[in-house]
Amino acid sequence: MDRRNILIIVNLAIVILEIIGFALVFKELGTDAFIYYTEDSNLILLISSLVFLAYAFLKKDLPSWFKTLRFTAVVSTTLTFIIVITVLSWMTDWGLFNLLFQGSMLYHHTLCPLAAIISFVCLEKYDNLNALTGVIFTLLYAIVIIPLNILEKVIGPYPFLMVNTQPVLETVFWIVAIFLITYAIALVLKKGNGKVII
Repeated sequence: MDRRNILIIVNLAIVILEIIGFALVFKELGTDAFIYYTEDSNLILLISSLVFLAYAFLKKDLPSWFKTLRFTAVVSTTLTFIIVITVLSWMTDWGLFNLLFQGSMLYHHTLCPLAAIISFVCLEKYDNLNALTGVIFTLLYAIVIIPLNILEKVIGPYPFLMVNTQPVLETVFWIVAIFLITYAIALVLKKGNGKVII
């Protein structure tokens, strides 16, 4: 089986896993799910896989903008996976096992991010990736969610975003730390992209 067909199977799997995850999360949270970075980043991943499959079905080359969409999706879902393991597992009462394997979180915290990382490193190859583009979605999310927290339109939804209940310096720390982590992820994924082509 050639790489293109493997990519079609992987992207189809991602679409199926994303749909299952969204069905579960909508049942749990309804449209409030979209205040979560996790769900927004997984939506971008779902869209990127649907775009890939559409172009594969039409037997056309992917558009030039696709690499930015895909890179953004993989960086963002990787950030979700890493933050779950390193931050949310000890800042919340959920526990690591539940955060990785319970309900919609199995799909959006674990399976979809891992599938995207493996595909990006082992199957996909893009030229001239810009690590800064991998940070754009995280920046946009912060620009929206932090003012909503300040105005008390939204609470959190993550402990480190509760700006009205924590010291300003703590908020600044988390903003800087998460942007640095996101940029580091983007750099690593850029370097790893296509390094282990199957």
